Amino acid sequence: MSKEKLTTLISQIHENQPDNIMEIYFVKKPSATKMQSFQPQVSTQVQHDILNMVLPCAKHQLENTALVDYNPVGVADGEMEFLAQDSVTQLNDFLTSINDDNLYKEMNNLSVSHISFYCIKITFNDKELYLFRQFSKMKKLRSGYIARFVNDELVAMEGDFLGVDENTDMIYFDNQVYVLNHISLERIFNYRDVYLQKTNEAMGELLRQGVFQNLEQFNEDCCRDVRIMKRFTNIMTQGRLPLFFENYEKVPEIVSELGLDIEFDEDSKIIYREKSQLFHIINLMSDAYFRSLLANRMGIAKTEEALS
Repeated sequence: MSKEKLTTLISQIHENQPDNIMEIYFVKKPSATKMQSFQPQVSTQVQHDILNMVLPCAKHQLENTALVDYNPVGVADGEMEFLAQDSVTQLNDFLTSINDDNLYKEMNNLSVSHISFYCIKITFNDKELYLFRQFSKMKKLRSGYIARFVNDELVAMEGDFLGVDENTDMIYFDNQVYVLNHISLERIFNYRDVYLQKTNEAMGELLRQGVFQNLEQFNEDCCRDVRIMKRFTNIMTQGRLPLFFENYEKVPEIVSELGLDIEFDEDSKIIYREKSQLFHIINLMSDAYFRSLLANRMGIAKTEEALS
């Protein structure tokens, strides 16, 4: 775990205020699987201004959150997720895009409206860290009239504008990705591809076990709902699906007791009819239902209920 090392490094950088340790990349995505990175020149003063704005905020988030494994379903308040570099395929695509051979340095070839995210790279004491931020298009500002005062006169400012703020969505350091903003992993690195991959893996297991009638329609509806795909990703990552198969004989009783809208054929296969059944079925597969100790009531885990 590198959270302490990361926090220490950020503190050292902020305290020492070294010159020329920062590079910034603005990234365009021509397609879902391709990235183009543009690197502008940045003066020493602007580097200091940006780092003095960004680093204290990132350090505060690191120090005031508990580190937990990434959970596609969601994260609780006061927690920050992490996952290994090799779990984020598009991170490697980004790192490839900033190689000298691939990097774009002529900024007039980049339209501000096409920027997807930006990354601040910091190199200090032979260590590298990357701070990622989703890009704000500033559409309202650009569509208005932008001006400033010059010698008591209101003067229009021409050109397109972009913003760099104090927030960080993700940090990559020492082969770990720290997710400070849960949705950013999906938006910056197209993590929906992973959700779809894990959902397809689950469908393969369901097909082999033969517990579904009309699995094809179930598969199609699941792959159209990112919430369901996230739940399948969680199920597959945590290895919960075998538990569902091993205890499948209990499923009809649970369905009956909870009054769920699920029916079974003569071979005890689940009869899937429509999308309204998706969350009932996914809750069964993820073992989200429980019985309370005091009232002996059946319920659903709070995190799962919030997403249903």
